[in-house]
Amino acid sequence: MSQDDRHSDDNQLQDGNAERQATWLSYQQIIFRASETPDYSNFAILTAFNPESIVLSCKENRQRQQRLEAELSALGYAYLRLDCSAPDGRWHEPSLAVCTGLSQACELAAKWRQNAIYWVSQQQLYLVPVMLKHQGFSQTALGKWPAYLHIQGLE
Repeated sequence: MSQDDRHSDDNQLQDGNAERQATWLSYQQIIFRASETPDYSNFAILTAFNPESIVLSCKENRQRQQRLEAELSALGYAYLRLDCSAPDGRWHEPSLAVCTGLSQACELAAKWRQNAIYWVSQQQLYLVPVMLKHQGFSQTALGKWPAYLHIQGLE
């Protein structure tokens, strides 16, 4: 491998790391919209949209989300639909507040190739890496869950 090839590989690696870091930071700028407050003491917020942040068509994403809901129902998990979005609304994804344990939630998210999930425990919101765990990211406390939740029709 020539020096130019190594330099090009190093630049690609740095670009990939910077992109993953930017993605991780964007996940921390989040709001959730729901018709009601999830009535679970601990729960995960899961989606099947855009695996590994690869943008899929609306049709593909809807089909994936329907299959995720069917899987959760078949497994007997209680869930509540909600919308996960950037505070400025530039993107959003239908998501599910799922009454499950953290390890089960991470297993489901890995199956659906999600970079991360949100976890709510004792009214605290956490960002938990799933696919990104292998890239050196770790669980990040985001703050009080109610500050991130917007009940539709009550704002």
